[in-house]
Amino acid sequence: MGFILKFIIITFALSWIFTNLLRFFLKSKLKRFFDQMQHVQQQERPHSRPADGNVNVDFIPKSEKKKPTPPREIDGEYVDYIEVKD
Repeated sequence: MGFILKFIIITFALSWIFTNLLRFFLKSKLKRFFDQMQHVQQQERPHSRPADGNVNVDFIPKSEKKKPTPPREIDGEYVDYIEVKD
């Protein structure tokens, strides 16, 4: 009986220590990763705005002339139906 109790207590203690250490290392790794990604994004996209408040457009798509759509025709006629009873 004493061996089983010691085994259970040691197992719970080791699992608690392992989960806390794992949580600590994962938090530190994720924080470092997010800080690095944020730094990379700030380098790629400089925060420069025109001083006068105007907006600069880098890309203007070509405007296509739309063909006029033909008038829609009615898809069919209304047909009254009669219920058939068995």
